[in-house]
Amino acid sequence: YFINYAGRLIVDVGFKEYNKIIIEVPERSVEIFVFEGPTIEKVIEKYTDLTGKPYLLPYWALGYMISRYSYFPQDSVIELVDLMQKEGFRITGVFLDIHFMDSYKLFTWHRERFPDPKKMIEELKKRNVKLITIVDHGIRVDQNYNVFISGIGNYCELDNGSMFVGKLWPGYTVYPDFFREKTREWWANLISEWLSQGVDGIWLDMNEPTDFTKIMEINNVLKDLPIKVKDDRLYYTFPDNVVHDGKFYHWQVRNAYPYYEAMATFEGFRKAGRSEVFILSRAGYAGIQRYASIWTGDNTPSWDDLRLQLKLVLGLSISGVPYVGIDIGGFQGRGFYEIENSPELLMRYYQLALFFPFYRSHKATDGIDSEPLNLPSFYKEKVKEAINIRYKFLPYLYYLVKESNLYGHPIVRPLFYEFQDDESCYYIDDEYMVGKFLLYAPIVYPNQEKRRVYLPNAKWFDYWSNEILEGKSWVYSSYDLPIYIKEGSIILLEDNELLVFGNGEIRYDDIVIKSEEKRISFSNKFYVKRLYWIERDDIKKVIVNKEKDKSFERKNNLFIIHIGEEVKDIHLI
Repeated sequence: YFINYAGRLIVDVGFKEYNKIIIEVPERSVEIFVFEGPTIEKVIEKYTDLTGKPYLLPYWALGYMISRYSYFPQDSVIELVDLMQKEGFRITGVFLDIHFMDSYKLFTWHRERFPDPKKMIEELKKRNVKLITIVDHGIRVDQNYNVFISGIGNYCELDNGSMFVGKLWPGYTVYPDFFREKTREWWANLISEWLSQGVDGIWLDMNEPTDFTKIMEINNVLKDLPIKVKDDRLYYTFPDNVVHDGKFYHWQVRNAYPYYEAMATFEGFRKAGRSEVFILSRAGYAGIQRYASIWTGDNTPSWDDLRLQLKLVLGLSISGVPYVGIDIGGFQGRGFYEIENSPELLMRYYQLALFFPFYRSHKATDGIDSEPLNLPSFYKEKVKEAINIRYKFLPYLYYLVKESNLYGHPIVRPLFYEFQDDESCYYIDDEYMVGKFLLYAPIVYPNQEKRRVYLPNAKWFDYWSNEILEGKSWVYSSYDLPIYIKEGSIILLEDNELLVFGNGEIRYDDIVIKSEEKRISFSNKFYVKRLYWIERDDIKKVIVNKEKDKSFERKNNLFIIHIGEEVKDIHLI
């Protein structure tokens, strides 16, 4: 079911009454939608029929991206990219955090740190690297700041009609009231103008929305006392007497604020004439998948948090948000008591997120680098291997992006999503499915050289050992990246490679690829450079288009067939 309420509610899971979920909503009435399956997948399809299908993520947004709070000056950004590429790390994008701005004013450049942003953007494009800049929701109160002046009449107000002036990074700050259509139009124009420089993506941060006024007041009172607020999360919000669109108190609609911000930002891409949209948002509401990707926020470099991240990603995925990821390496810096800055942990973060749709490293100002450059050589090579494997499977991930765009399906999934009749799958939270065809079991504990892996009811192919394994069983893996391919799979790989295991069928764009009884057919000509065919039986001959034999080699149950031309039919006899 879905409770369509964006305000403050209380969810009690078995606290007052065991085996009961009690949800308290402070309204006289509320919309509740109940979705019948019978499968989990059908529920997700119906939910996204209601709230909207995910936007089509660009292919490049699946690549490895780097971020830090913050990269500057300008030359250091290019130097870092050059060093990453020189060391053999494939990199698709760079994120700039708030220090690129002039006094934290949105849509400005700090002219000492970034004297020639146009040149920097051009240099990045030469290296096939995209630029994504942060855009917070707070606008500095400054009579000499044209963005502030242009937005008067579009900001959040108090219930007495006065402008709400809070505090954020720029100091005294006002906030766009995205619940107003005219505010969204104004914001979209700002985004469009900003993108016109050649910026490729927008990163919406702090948009729960956050305001520092309350916590600064509390800290000021307590500054000379030996007292510290243990849990200060509730003190980073707007006051309850903020009113949106002249109709709704903030506490009634708070969770929808980032949704409307993302909507307006998305429209900015359209105004800029962009066919590709990339928006990353820290917060969202039902329907956010129409406009933005989500990441799990400021996580911590610890083993406990490493394991938690997978649960969060899977939870978001089956809540209608398919484009999701984490801060690889853990965001928090030295000031956090839980942190562990070990090379092993950083390596495992990269490996955990191997198939997450959003794949970015990020770190606080006082944190140890999360880019793999300074790792000891052993760990550096392991991270490089993970990144390379990700790129190898990128065509498959993009196939799943298109599936999400059409049907709302998640890209990464808990095991029970695909095997809902297998009770064991409901207890497993350290493995995940990637689409229907691939199971991945990352290592999530320290000093672990091998791990137990549960394989649900199907035949599975071990990607590394080339063994065929029976399902509904536990196996041990001693590999760093335990990958298993399910029977019935047709998986597109980088460099025009195709991996096929058993009988199956997929549609890729306008081409139907079908595998049946040792024959692979294509509804139209399709270029296959190399075919990986997983089979138990001997193969004596390979016929392509019924014309000529092709070379092949055998590795246990894996046959590698070299084709290298457009085909409509491959027959193995």
